[in-house]
Amino acid sequence: MSISETVKENLAYSKELVESGIEGAKEARKSVLQAEETTDMVTAAAQESWQAGAVGVLAGAIFGVLADDRKPLRGVITGGVLGAVLGFGASFAWKTRPLTSAMARAAGKRIGTTQDRHWLSKHPVNYG
Repeated sequence: MSISETVKENLAYSKELVESGIEGAKEARKSVLQAEETTDMVTAAAQESWQAGAVGVLAGAIFGVLADDRKPLRGVITGGVLGAVLGFGASFAWKTRPLTSAMARAAGKRIGTTQDRHWLSKHPVNYG
């Protein structure tokens, strides 16, 4: 088998792994969001995460002023934006962790199944 064939085969296998992971994550997302107790999870998480974003703006602005001595306004703006993004993102990720963990688990299972199928195609088991 030539190098180009090996590369093509590995690329096709990698693509298959990525696609199976995405499909597993999609299925888990649908099942978690359709469950009665989690239907409003994303909306509630976004609404509740604004408080952490506001705290992040304040903390980022303070650190921005302290970090940029020559141009404090630039430090305030940069620190505030960065603090808001980090505060909101961290809070949102924490509040939606049942969804993200279910998606990661399902993606891992689908990838494992794909890996097993690939291994068996390369190493057939002879039961006779």
